Amino acid sequence: VNVKRENVISIYYKSPQSQSQSTTLQGQGQGQGEMNGNHVTSPAKADTSSSTSSSTPSTPTTSNTNTKLPVDVKDQISKINEAQSRTSNLTNLHTLGGIDGIATLLQTNIDTGITNATIDVPHRRTVFGCNSLPSSPRQSWFELFIDCIKDDETVQILIVAAVVSLLVGMYDDPTTGYVEGCAILAAVLIVSVVTATNDYQKETQFRELSDVSDDGIENIVIRDGVAVKINCKDIVIGDIIKLEAGDAIPCDGILCYCDSLEVDESALTGEPLDIEKNVNLNDGNCDPFMLSGCTCTAGTATLIAIAVGKDSQWGIIKAHLEKEQDQTPLQEKLDVMANNIGNVG
Repeated sequence: VNVKRENVISIYYKSPQSQSQSTTLQGQGQGQGEMNGNHVTSPAKADTSSSTSSSTPSTPTTSNTNTKLPVDVKDQISKINEAQSRTSNLTNLHTLGGIDGIATLLQTNIDTGITNATIDVPHRRTVFGCNSLPSSPRQSWFELFIDCIKDDETVQILIVAAVVSLLVGMYDDPTTGYVEGCAILAAVLIVSVVTATNDYQKETQFRELSDVSDDGIENIVIRDGVAVKINCKDIVIGDIIKLEAGDAIPCDGILCYCDSLEVDESALTGEPLDIEKNVNLNDGNCDPFMLSGCTCTAGTATLIAIAVGKDSQWGIIKAHLEKEQDQTPLQEKLDVMANNIGNVG
């Protein structure tokens, strides 16, 4: 449309709700067309092009700007992330449509990652959790102090002896008879306080060291088509992660691309040899599954995150380790023998 710069007309449409705006602009175009002669296309042609454009179906996009990841996705993803079940996981992966099907299910793109990350990433973190492993609740200093007394039979015997000595001494010599009993109680108190303080400080230092080591791990993630380096704890389901040789795998995932990739899975499965990974799903020996807690020893990889934090394989194992383990029969017998030796002594 050739018009003067001051009479430029913008004919547009967004949705059926904005047809009234388009009609208004077309009416203005008609009036200006009559004023400017041959400089404006006739209204009939404008109406024809508008109707043609509105009848053309819009091309669907993979953007997840206005949608949120449904909660039941976790149940579907869990079918391809069962421990020590590569064959069944591979079968379920084919059922879900392969890598492209997983990307569609997680509403992400294997090349550009999560779209509209500023809105979608917090939602995914809220619904599916962050990529941090649960830690056991910390004992207070007073709880450690009580444990020193409760778990040590020698201390308990000394406390009883101190009380008896205190009572007998006060009966025999009310002036100085309390000295021996109070000395025993003071010794027990000092030992218990020192032990509880040492245990509390050791646990504090261990947790601080563990937090520092975890916070120092960063990974390259693609979001909104841009590669950014973020802390491993900020990874969410659906993120596209880049890995190289020497990188630790921060979460469970499915390979999108790889080049001569080998992974050390000994920390998780006990396998002493490095495992070759590939993305050829037509190969019966294909292994596109990446497990958290393992390390890339060779090659490069691009994976899509399917399980993070406590839902990952390493998170499940660590959650079991955090629970107090029952004693084995041998340990129970050794405890009984130690108690008998103490009683005889």
